[in-house]
Amino acid sequence: MNQFKIILAVVVLTASIILLFSKLFTPQPIQIILETGQEVTTQSSDYFSLDDVLLLITSSFLIGLTATYLFCNSDTSNVIRSLKKDKKAGKGYEMVIPLLKGDEKKVFSELLNSNGEMLQNALVLKLGLSKVKMTRILYSLENKNLIIKERHGLTNKIKLK
Repeated sequence: MNQFKIILAVVVLTASIILLFSKLFTPQPIQIILETGQEVTTQSSDYFSLDDVLLLITSSFLIGLTATYLFCNSDTSNVIRSLKKDKKAGKGYEMVIPLLKGDEKKVFSELLNSNGEMLQNALVLKLGLSKVKMTRILYSLENKNLIIKERHGLTNKIKLK
């Protein structure tokens, strides 16, 4: 139900923004009748009818209301977290792999295959690399902001960022 409310709020926000900008920046023909009885038609976005003003006020109010709901509602972050958990780990990282060097690719791919986290000593055993080489590779990946190293007993827990 919370996901539905948030999706509805995003739809209302988007529709209100589109409506607001379409009314503000689309010139409407205005017919002005002078005292002499002459009719003058102008197309200017400087003048708005009463209906347009009410529509602009309503859409501005809806924009403020839904934006406040989305940013101040703690359920929004929970919904976003649950959507991220539903996705398979590493979906966004697949484009990074071609940019990495040989052993970096191996380590990064192994982290992707293990749901985004693994102990450093398990990586050493699985890939058959020396501890020194693994430390250097992990240091390089950490400098590229791809992983996070956390102390875990006598080893490190490596997580995708």
